[in-house]
Amino acid sequence: MKIKIEIDENLPEDEILIRCRNMDEEIMAIQKQVAEAVKSRLQLNVYKGETEYYLTLDDILFFETNGAMVAVHTKSDIFETKLRLYELEEMLPGFFFRISKSAILNTRQVQAVHKNLAGASEVEFHDCHKKVFVSRNYFKAFIGKLEEKRLRK
Repeated sequence: MKIKIEIDENLPEDEILIRCRNMDEEIMAIQKQVAEAVKSRLQLNVYKGETEYYLTLDDILFFETNGAMVAVHTKSDIFETKLRLYELEEMLPGFFFRISKSAILNTRQVQAVHKNLAGASEVEFHDCHKKVFVSRNYFKAFIGKLEEKRLRK
């Protein structure tokens, strides 16, 4: 497999082209990884009071509903978004994962999972004191997602 980069300063925007003899699992995996990388650089507009901020998706630890509002948690702050969880779930890249009826988290930021067979398991994040809970109904799929991510590295 060859990898080439062509620089064309006249392009209106960057473009990635994959040329292949046939579509196989390896090509599909490469396409998926490129798409995930592009999406992770996307920004989400969030609010704190009357001020609008723009966060990259990698900066977000998790989304959590709190009544009618959806809170957006970063390592050091909490913002709000006007989007609903189901809307976020549809638009976010695959490294975000629904962990309960009221939360979606960024699997790239997970440091540890404290399993609790009796109820919700607790998730810790890298370099952060914040925690969120995975409900029993979502736990098995969540652990599968983390395992899939670990095996790809």
